[in-house]
Amino acid sequence: MQKINNTLVGLRGFLALSVVIFHIYGSSVLEGYIKGFASDNILYSINYAGPISVNLFFVISGYLILKSLTTKRTMGQFLKDRTLRIYPVFLTIHISVFIMGPIIGYKWMNNIDVTSYVVHFISNLLLLPGMFNLPIAQIVAWSLSYEAAFYLIAGTLFFVWKKSNKLTLHTYFRYTFVSIMALVCIAIFYFRPAALFFTVGILVFLCESTIKRWFKPRKVFYLGGIITLGLLYLSYYMQIIPTAIILVLSLLLFITIIVEYGLLSSILRLGPMQYLGKISYSLYMWHTMVMFPLKKVMGKISLYIHNPSILLLIYIVSTITLSILVSHLSYTYIEKKLTTNLRGLWDKKI
Repeated sequence: MQKINNTLVGLRGFLALSVVIFHIYGSSVLEGYIKGFASDNILYSINYAGPISVNLFFVISGYLILKSLTTKRTMGQFLKDRTLRIYPVFLTIHISVFIMGPIIGYKWMNNIDVTSYVVHFISNLLLLPGMFNLPIAQIVAWSLSYEAAFYLIAGTLFFVWKKSNKLTLHTYFRYTFVSIMALVCIAIFYFRPAALFFTVGILVFLCESTIKRWFKPRKVFYLGGIITLGLLYLSYYMQIIPTAIILVLSLLLFITIIVEYGLLSSILRLGPMQYLGKISYSLYMWHTMVMFPLKKVMGKISLYIHNPSILLLIYIVSTITLSILVSHLSYTYIEKKLTTNLRGLWDKKI
């Protein structure tokens, strides 16, 4: 049985919370609770908490998905696990949005015709918005589109190459297939550069044993994770740093996560971060659903409380508290119980 990397679990919690804070800040500015930080203020970097966190989630996926592929016997088994991981929570929200959206006039669903409704229901169900410029129902689900594309490409490459060794296919066919997949990846990287972060996780997975063998836990590296994370935010803030440098910083940060050493690792292994890591997927998916009605409620509260600072405090506490509560319920009853039941039914049919 593989040892659980608790630092990695904590990182997922930290990243999910960072996305929540990113959306709280953005909506607080839009609602007028606060004025946005000036671009010459270092705190303006909060605007990059969302992009940085999602990109690091892609790094985590690159690492974990390759690790998962090595434990699966077939492509079908791999896709089944991925489907059961993503869809129970996603589909619950998806159906809710498409039921309530037209009723309350949610964004592009206001006065939507039947044909468009069906088309967008299916396109969102298939996780197409994100990789493709299509209307999206769940604003955070664009990243799932990247994830789904990565699952298909990585899984296909892994299992076709694995099968080709057993079937002794002609070298020409093997390398033609790899060349075609490489062209597909290049096209994706060109049009969707954020997908490059998956390659960082892949690289760490491939070099993990070497990294752990060479790494020595010295005091000089103790603040490495914190410093690298700070440099990552600084690189986004400066907006002149090449993507290649940002990828290298992400690699260096992830190395500190894999070796589980340093101050950042110690923080991420704390109980609260472990809990947030456990519910991180639900927290990532549900928090905007919590914020939508909460903003309506805050509009009513603002009629009685006129101090923006107090309104902001109420909004922050309410959003984080309710998001964690809903995510806990989602994790317990959807991610665990429902998924376990669905897995049992799926296995029986097979």
